[in-house]
Amino acid sequence: MASSLPPLVQPRATPAPPPADYPSTPAFTPSPRFLVALASFRAMHLSDPAAAGSAADAPAGTPSLEYHSTLESYTRKLSALSTVDAVRRGPGEALLLAANSQHIRRWEKPRKDWPEGLSGYKTWRTALNKFHADIAHDVMRQAGYLEDSEEDAALFARVRDLLLKRTLMRPPLPAREDELRDPEAHLFEDAICLTFLSLEFTSFSTSYIAPTATADDRATAPSAEEAAARRDKLVTIVRKTWSKMGPLGRDVAVRELVGALGEKERQVVLDAVAQA
Repeated sequence: MASSLPPLVQPRATPAPPPADYPSTPAFTPSPRFLVALASFRAMHLSDPAAAGSAADAPAGTPSLEYHSTLESYTRKLSALSTVDAVRRGPGEALLLAANSQHIRRWEKPRKDWPEGLSGYKTWRTALNKFHADIAHDVMRQAGYLEDSEEDAALFARVRDLLLKRTLMRPPLPAREDELRDPEAHLFEDAICLTFLSLEFTSFSTSYIAPTATADDRATAPSAEEAAARRDKLVTIVRKTWSKMGPLGRDVAVRELVGALGEKERQVVLDAVAQA
């Protein structure tokens, strides 16, 4: 697959590679080329311009590194909890590669570069998914995965399918994990939703309902009625997120995340769940 992507970016500082004892799973023992790919992803995460100061010295590295580390953690947690034998043996190689590239270099495709409204948002998300999948493909190829190998070609395709969400069922989802068409893909989607709830939901909900007004735009700060309407839209967003989650993701969200939210954010989630 020919690539039109720019060369792989260099990190601000030389990143530490993934540890040689990167944890195996029953389904996968990390290979040298996998660790090379992981180091390349890490270099990109450390180049996140949202990081203040030295990315290598920050406790969480960068927002991108924290996001993908959290996503991999939830992917591993959900795999261990799975009721599907093949999934419980994972995560496998493709899923781990996808978990480390889900939002790779997302800052290069800001939302403001696409039209406003739902149509513009969907176009942006589609472009993003392809962008991330193309980067993952390039990283894998440069790490030593072979496009002309039948086994590697299947791995390339699986990573792309996971990042493009090609095998997800539409809501409402079955109540049982083993009734899903592709349980591994839905586990990945659950991990993505849990990462959003864990890292991003509080700040997202605050800015969505009542964006901070500066001295220059104080007159445009939302009224109480506008804030209420925005809250209703936020409930709808969370309801749609909840509807995409399977039983594994919902269980972890309830046990570990919802109770830790602030009162306002928790009530938004509870209202959304009640409507789902």
